Order: sequence, then structure tokens, then C-alpha cells
Amino acid sequence: MSTNIVISSINYDGEIAEILFKPDNDNIAINLGEVTLPYTFNPSLLTPPRDVFGTYTILIKNTKCPNIMNVPRPEPSNTPTPTVTKTPTVTPTHTPTVTMTANPCFVTPTPTNSVTPTVTPTLTLTPTLTRTPTPTVTVTPLTCLQKYNKWWESNSFLKYSGISNYFPYVYVPGTTTISNGGFSMFNNGNVILLNNPIPRLYGSIGLEYLVTKKNVWPQLTLVSLGNITGPHPISEVGSPGVISGNDPVNGPYTITREIFLTQGTYGCGNISGNWYRYSNIGVNPNFLSGNTPTPSIEYVWFTVESPSWGTEILSVEDDRGSNPYQLDSTMTVIGKNGFFGMILLSKFNQSSSSTIIPNNQITSFLENSICEMFTYLNCVDF
Repeated sequence: MSTNIVISSINYDGEIAEILFKPDNDNIAINLGEVTLPYTFNPSLLTPPRDVFGTYTILIKNTKCPNIMNVPRPEPSNTPTPTVTKTPTVTPTHTPTVTMTANPCFVTPTPTNSVTPTVTPTLTLTPTLTRTPTPTVTVTPLTCLQKYNKWWESNSFLKYSGISNYFPYVYVPGTTTISNGGFSMFNNGNVILLNNPIPRLYGSIGLEYLVTKKNVWPQLTLVSLGNITGPHPISEVGSPGVISGNDPVNGPYTITREIFLTQGTYGCGNISGNWYRYSNIGVNPNFLSGNTPTPSIEYVWFTVESPSWGTEILSVEDDRGSNPYQLDSTMTVIGKNGFFGMILLSKFNQSSSSTIIPNNQITSFLENSICEMFTYLNCVDF
């Protein structure tokens, strides 16, 4: 049985909270991410779908003490009146709502939760059970961009692993940049701008765009083209990392950098598109003595088109940089009824092998991730 639950707070509505959900019938923990309270959680939208029953850990941003809420699975009973176990003071409501008190560190929380079953058993819930004769479930539907964001969080790594010697860069630290990435991939880089010059926070979703969270990789930026023809730019700025040192055989060295540009197409079923790659790679001339190259920085812009949407792409304007020591590139699509995106990939070899991702692997990656995501969800709200 699956329903939805609303988490709200008298003191914290409007604040950002991070919620961790552990289902009672599975030994996993699902990070629901950072959400704004009040928040409606519908577990039937997870993959696979789940019930609301389990343990919720709710941490308000910039606080240190989480709320722990247990929602036990109801059991049938012959008692016609529901047995309510109140811990500590319970106020029944008729909507599935969890209400937190001001500070869970010093005040005992007053959670209020109601579960609407699809059958009519007598239930025992802690903190609160409310049974209604006619099941009423209020569902706030996810937007298409929210659905694509959730799919990417759960599936992108499996698709990314199809690239040989892929490099799982890290975010160190920052809310709008990957400031290092490991192995000097960046010296402050990967600031994402939409409608230049506005930088976008990792983990933000707007009416027309999404930028995946900083701990989800590969990083995905996706923009809806809407139903009115217009320009839609995606920019990235920053600077690539540079390694220098003193080689015991060849003496002082600095790893040089090069730019590598290619493009191609991808497609499966009714989904297709063009892709445009901008690679910034580090080249070490002294491999004979075992020096380590830097990982490649591979930006891949792509369109998502479908005849069933009536996609129109009038042009793709390319303003990619020519200076390998400066990341400053913009791709702009002029069109409607489709999507435009950018993915940050990377490859790393601890040898003299090339760190450039081959064209066929980029095509295969897009067909196994972007193509599959749009085919599976089949969601547009232009």
C-alpha cells in the first residue's frame, strides 16, 4: 500500500532540509536530497515504488540536530477503533503531515502524521494514526525536470561506467564550482551559467532548467527549450589545472594543455540529437620517467529531439574557447519543443595513453543514458 506524506514545521516552513528515508522492508537508505519545507513525499514515484513506512531522518540546513521519525507499517486488528500511541503530545489531523518543533535538540518534537490506507484495517502508528472512511491522497505531481533529475541521480553512474578509464572527479568544495576535481583537473572551474552571466547552484531546479547535485556525477545540466522559439545558452567558465615539477631524468617540466573538438549524433527510437564535445587535456612530454598526466576535462553539449514533440532546432551557435589555459565556452541552441544539455565527463590514464574519450564512447554513453532516460520517462511539459 502506497500513499504520500507531507513533512512540515511550525518554525521551519520555508527552510531547506535534507531528508534520509529508510524503508522498513529493505536494508537501504534513500537520500531524498535537500528540499524546502513543507515537502510532499510520494514514495510510489521511486524506482522501484515503495510505501511510506520506515524511518525518516530530517535535518534542517545550518542546524546540527536531526529529527528522527518512525512510521511503522500498520497491522490489521479486530478492534474497530484505532489505537493511537502518542509520543509525546499528538494532535491528529486529516492530512498526511509531519510537523516538527522549533529545535529538536532542546524541545521534544511534536510530529503529526496521518496515513490513509487503501483498505480499512485498524492501525497502530507511532507517532499518530488517523483513519478516514474514504481514502484521500493529495499528490503534488513532479515536473518533468524533477523526474529527469531523480532518474539521473539513480541511474547515471551505471551508464557512465561504459566509458573506459572514466575518472570520477570530486567537488572540492563549493556550491557553484568544482574547484579541484582531483589530480589537478581544475584550478577553480566548471562554473555553470544559464542566461549569462547568472551562475547556477549545483542541485537547483527551476521552471526551465536543472543542475544536478554536487555529489551526483557525471554532472548534468539540462534546459527545456519551451514552446516558443528562442536562444538557450549553456556556458561553463573557469581554469584547468596545471602540473609542474622537476623530473629526475628530464629536469623541470610543466604539463602543457591542448583543446580537442569533435561532434556527432546519437539516437534510439523516437529520441535523437546532435552532440558537440570540447575537451581540455593535459599532455605530459616526459612519460618515459613515469610522470602522471592530468585527467581530461570533457564537456559534451547535446540536443534532445523527438518528432512526437514537434522539435524545431533552427541553429546551434558555437562559442567555444581557443585558449587551452582558460575554460570559457558557450553553446547556444535556437529552437523549441526539445531539450538542450551539457554533461561533464573525464578520463584518466596513469600512462602515456590518451585521456581523450573516443567519439564512439560519447555516442554510446548518450544512447545509454540520455536516450534511455527520455524514452523511459517520456515526459514533456512545454
